[in-house]
Amino acid sequence: MNVLVILFQSVIIGGLVGFATGVGAARMFTAPATQALGAFRTLGEMNAAEGDPASHFSFGLGFFFNAWASTVGAGAFTQDITHRVIPNWAAAALLTKNKDVAATVHNPKKWGWLVLLSGLLLLHF
Repeated sequence: MNVLVILFQSVIIGGLVGFATGVGAARMFTAPATQALGAFRTLGEMNAAEGDPASHFSFGLGFFFNAWASTVGAGAFTQDITHRVIPNWAAAALLTKNKDVAATVHNPKKWGWLVLLSGLLLLHF
């Protein structure tokens, strides 16, 4: 029974973190002067990949193993997942279908839901 509760909670947390990260990051592209410090980290790292799906995926993958080791070792959820892995993997998935960054990653509606799914899957497994 405890396993089901933990799985259910991880799905909820992953979805909420993913949606908030996705919508917030998409919003940053239209109003970068009014964001918090954490948002600028995500913005800079998203711009570094320049809309290339493989770059977004490999960038997120590099931080995935680091965050995984930190989580296993310390038992803590790190900001690497929130700011680096979830947004970059969602961007890689979204940009494989349509390479137009303005219509995909910069669109809060499209990207918010895809990042929700990405966060849900990542924190579930």
